[in-house]
Amino acid sequence: MSRDFLTKRAAKIGELAHIVADSPAGARGVVGLSEKLADDANNLMLACYDCHARVDRNGKNSEYTAAQLLAMKREHEARIELIYSATGVMDSLPILMSFPVGTHLPIFDVRQVNYAMLENSRFTRAPRSPHIHVDRVDFDILDSADDFWPRAEAALQTIFEQRIRPALTEKNGPTHLTIAAFAPIPMLMKLGALLGDKIEASVLDLPVERWLWDVRPECPAPKYKFDVPDKLPREVAVVVNISGLATPPDLQMPVLEFRAEAPNRGIIRTEAHVLEFRRQFNAFLNALNAAGVRLLHILPATPLCASVEIGRMLLPKIFESVHAWEWQAPVWKQALRLK
Repeated sequence: MSRDFLTKRAAKIGELAHIVADSPAGARGVVGLSEKLADDANNLMLACYDCHARVDRNGKNSEYTAAQLLAMKREHEARIELIYSATGVMDSLPILMSFPVGTHLPIFDVRQVNYAMLENSRFTRAPRSPHIHVDRVDFDILDSADDFWPRAEAALQTIFEQRIRPALTEKNGPTHLTIAAFAPIPMLMKLGALLGDKIEASVLDLPVERWLWDVRPECPAPKYKFDVPDKLPREVAVVVNISGLATPPDLQMPVLEFRAEAPNRGIIRTEAHVLEFRRQFNAFLNALNAAGVRLLHILPATPLCASVEIGRMLLPKIFESVHAWEWQAPVWKQALRLK
């Protein structure tokens, strides 16, 4: 049941469509078979008014075959079965963020994020309403401008205090978050630092399309490596090479590297990959802490999800100060302070 878009009255908008037409002259009709399957439930599929007209349009010359419609029906039935048989289903609050990246203006559609949340979780996470969107795609200066970072950070901090923190701390607030963000890397890290990891979260990325994870079986997990000496000074810099190879600057401090064995832009392709990155980078942070590091500079070449997760994983009671840098060819520039 739904509502008529004109009268607003309750109305049935689903129609029973025949896969093989009930008449040999109809779309996908077959002499002898059409009469036999006219009232067979296995030959019926539920369609909206527009789709019913589309699949039957042009009659015998319809571009939709019986095999195609049957495959659509089976896919939809499998999805519905997943929804109604899922256990441990939880609501998840979608948190979206969009800032210009150079001259690129990201276009967000919360419906795509909601769909990805359902598909990626096999329908065990449902979108909580209303979602929160830190939408600053209209930001009036580029990230190459000197005053971009303080102004962008102030804008994010204001929205966080006004909209996100109240939603996270309200009575019966969310117990799970779904984060989808497209912005300059330090802004992604700042969002992660503000959110923290006290509330369980899934951080999405764009390895395929529309925030969906790669479901192909031949999708190997990335491997990481790092080497942390037993003793380090209080202040160090870390180059994080996941999506590419960044050249470290000449700084007056030790520069360490956390890297993927084969850095590339689409390296993190599944939620399991995200969790493995968290495990490895958390071990790296703990090693830095054990070696005596308290002031940390992070120079990231990281995917969207890894950037947010770095911010979420920072140890607020251990590191006194963490600074995020950004590559602005041909030099690294200090962008903002994460804590």
